[in-house]
Amino acid sequence: MPHLVIEYSANLHGFDAAATLAACNRFLADTGHFGEADIKSRVVRHEHFLVGTRAEGRGFVHATLWLLSGRPENVKQALSRGVLEALQASFAKPEGMDVQLSVQLQDMERSTYAKAFL
Repeated sequence: MPHLVIEYSANLHGFDAAATLAACNRFLADTGHFGEADIKSRVVRHEHFLVGTRAEGRGFVHATLWLLSGRPENVKQALSRGVLEALQASFAKPEGMDVQLSVQLQDMERSTYAKAFL
């Protein structure tokens, strides 16, 4: 915990997944809310998508940050803003494209979350 899932549209040919993950993980680790080794992140590329009614000239990057439940709203807001800033800092918008960046936080119920160390 936390789990960060970043999804993006396949037409963002210059999207640097490794740099984006590194920027987001660095931000999350620097907040002091999480142990560095507890941050798990991954990227999913979507080949089939629409933004509005067309895919041409439009793209998206969306991050979902999953956290164990119970964090105060102001902490969640700060985490959301920080992940968005990390996305913006690591992303170079392709010329001639409209790109939407977004972040959503989701709570994982502490009582049902299970984890094992191997």
